[in-house]
Amino acid sequence: MQKWICLLVALCPMAMYLEAQPYPVISSIQQTFDVPNASDANVSLNIKSVAGIALYQLQCHSAGYAGDPVFDYSGDFECRLSSIQSRDTYSTLLTEDAHQSRDWESRGRFFAADLRGVCSRIPEFGASRTFKLRGMSLTLQITDAVFSEVGKLISLKLTVAARPESKARRPIAEIVPFPKIGIPTECKLQEYFVNPATFK
Repeated sequence: MQKWICLLVALCPMAMYLEAQPYPVISSIQQTFDVPNASDANVSLNIKSVAGIALYQLQCHSAGYAGDPVFDYSGDFECRLSSIQSRDTYSTLLTEDAHQSRDWESRGRFFAADLRGVCSRIPEFGASRTFKLRGMSLTLQITDAVFSEVGKLISLKLTVAARPESKARRPIAEIVPFPKIGIPTECKLQEYFVNPATFK
């Protein structure tokens, strides 16, 4: 028994060391994608380490995209982040919910209503959203959105910017709370997003 206790005591500092290891430092990147047909969006970008190793893949598609069988894209335009070097517990690393149960549970999903008027200007829930995780800050910004007369999203431009962020240590996106005041009901935050206040 004493032998096992000694072994555990010896291994504990090692376990703490491994847990404290930082994620690989990413190489900063900024790229703009033109999406001329929002109903057939197909954006893919690898985020690499400073050593040039592909670490994460960002994929953005329209609802019903069949080229990624392990993820159900929904909304009018949705982005998913996944690891390349390892298997993830979560269907998208952009989720903030440690108990994610559905693919759409992240701020990576956009609806046409999110990208128009006052709704587009809501920090972190409108046309520009930043995700902090795994030693990086990842921003998705939609500009030049074009809509039909009935409000359907026709086309857009997506700018992806990623840079190292040493304070971002969570394996999934840091929780961003809902704005407390000044959100018009037509922006449908409670309908389109999972309220972080419900996370356990």
